[in-house]
Amino acid sequence: MKEKLKSRKLWVSVGAVIAVMLTDWANLSPEMADNIVTALVTITVAYVGGQSVVDAAKEVMLGKKEDPPTS
Repeated sequence: MKEKLKSRKLWVSVGAVIAVMLTDWANLSPEMADNIVTALVTITVAYVGGQSVVDAAKEVMLGKKEDPPTS
């Protein structure tokens, strides 16, 4: 469980949710709030998706290194 709490993907997502809630609390104009929310969601999805690809690639590489040669 502690490893999951150290996840940067988790904290970026939590930060994005908090930032989206703050845009509502700040009483911004609807156009500005929409622009901010769209930017936050886009950046968060890109980061989490990209980091997931990197993590998966790392697991694949580690899996290949740990397999004994078949000769």
